Amino acid sequence: MPTEREILDHQIAYYRARAAEYDAWWFRQGRYDRGEANNAAWRADIAAVEGSLADVLAHRHPATLLELACGTGLFTRHLAPRVDTLTAVDASPEVIAINRARVAAANVRYVEADLFDFEPAARYDCVFMSFWLSHVPPSRFDAFWAMVRRALAPGGFAWIVDSAHDPTSTAVDHPRPDAAAGMATRRLDDGREFRIVKLFYEAPALEARLRQCGMEASIARTARYFLHGEARPATTAQDPAGRQSASSE
Repeated sequence: MPTEREILDHQIAYYRARAAEYDAWWFRQGRYDRGEANNAAWRADIAAVEGSLADVLAHRHPATLLELACGTGLFTRHLAPRVDTLTAVDASPEVIAINRARVAAANVRYVEADLFDFEPAARYDCVFMSFWLSHVPPSRFDAFWAMVRRALAPGGFAWIVDSAHDPTSTAVDHPRPDAAAGMATRRLDDGREFRIVKLFYEAPALEARLRQCGMEASIARTARYFLHGEARPATTAQDPAGRQSASSE
């Protein structure tokens, strides 16, 4: 039985190996092409998420943003033009290279780091994460969100995009995802298989779980494929050790 650390190292190895083919999932190409009806539903849900994000950024005007698990830049390309400075963090140098080439923005600084060891060196108006929270083991959820709170400037907020459970969201040759398993088997184009952490939250359950670690959240689900929404430190947050702390500290 692999340890949790071994599973997380395997997860990093998977995303490093998958870097060159990752975008096929987002653009519904190759093994991810589910036919025109499903593809159209996927594109409509993407438009809903991107539109909601654009509205939030236009309304809140964050000057500084920390993007966790920035990947190949599918969201970095939308974030960078709307903020003064963006720090993009990922454990995979392969996806960072793709992101850097795609975004090509002078206001983006890249950091290669395992997010379970990462400690922010500054505080930010916004902490953004897409398709990352579902890869955080339950045992590390509180510690991860404690790090997010430390990364937020007073009045700052986090914004989340992640996967809702739908069997057509993954490749046609992937095993049908089990909503309750907490793990998933993923296959690359060359046939290699990896076991990774994969949690599927329902919006109300995620809001409740975030409240337990000191975050107030408003999470919505698109018609089929995605969860998205805002989380911000509660007025008085309790850290995992039980200490009370004001959100502005």
